[in-house]
Amino acid sequence: MDNADLAARYEMENREHALAKHKIKTGISSLYCRLCNEPIPESRRQIIVTDLCIDCAAIEEKRNRK
Repeated sequence: MDNADLAARYEMENREHALAKHKIKTGISSLYCRLCNEPIPESRRQIIVTDLCIDCAAIEEKRNRK
């Protein structure tokens, strides 16, 4: 694999990541958390598109940092 192949691969991965982030931001939030099934507050659902309550989102962030 030469430098051109590596650059093309890097560009494709970045584009896919950007498109995935855009889909997340333009979607519709869930009414209930997908992990604990508790209602997600309206104020949170208006600020970000999410399917996690605040507590479960914090747990997921900690898990993803490791």
